[in-house]
Amino acid sequence: MNVVSSVFRLESDRGYFAPILDVQYSEKDTGANWLITCGGTRVYLVRTGNNLNMDINDQSADSHFMANRITSALFISGFGLFRASAMGRFFFLDISEDKITVRTHFDLREPLKENEKGLDSSELTDWLIFICQNLLFRRALDDAYMALLNPIEADFYIYRGMEWLLRAGKIGWNDLASDIGYSISDMREFKKMANNDYGQRHGIESGKKVRAVAKGYGCLVADYIYGFTKVRARVDTDFKGIDPTRAAEIVQKALPLVPYP
Repeated sequence: MNVVSSVFRLESDRGYFAPILDVQYSEKDTGANWLITCGGTRVYLVRTGNNLNMDINDQSADSHFMANRITSALFISGFGLFRASAMGRFFFLDISEDKITVRTHFDLREPLKENEKGLDSSELTDWLIFICQNLLFRRALDDAYMALLNPIEADFYIYRGMEWLLRAGKIGWNDLASDIGYSISDMREFKKMANNDYGQRHGIESGKKVRAVAKGYGCLVADYIYGFTKVRARVDTDFKGIDPTRAAEIVQKALPLVPYP
């Protein structure tokens, strides 16, 4: 893979247009080159290099990182607040005089057929009433929702959700680890990673962050949802709880399969 081209839509709630921007940028550590063209409501990115034979998801992620840099630069230079949404992508797998092999990535979502068999509306009513009546649990559930809505920052939201659960259940970290199904050492490692190692909750000197992977953030949120229901059972004696399989099913139905579409 020598060339990857991505198109992003730029949106501003105030109706601003982005200025014309034409920049070429070289990555010192990889040798890859970027051609960045921006203007109006679009960002066009072309990345070239001899070492782009990587996973397509990695290439997609890199395009998002560059789009984020562009929206940050627009913001700090006074042009306004923009959101960048991926619209399409070309992967040029081979380019020669007589042949061009291209893989397209236009349908950036993987639609799943709706299947409501086995779902119980009474469970929906029960949960709605519970979270309406319990502010701290509502905050904890909001963070699980945000973790799936923003999988790139899932660790941040799940950590904060855990802090809501500590107060909602009037429990300590050891109790929460037990409810989730973690060992004490597992919980300590998660807290260390989130706080110190990968810039999840606090800025760190290295600036290092971990890329989102569906298996990683999916399992994390599923574990959290299971623990969330166990903490509810501590304060709601009428609640029967759910098993880990059900927690996994809930998250699987909501899981963004592509963190960097």
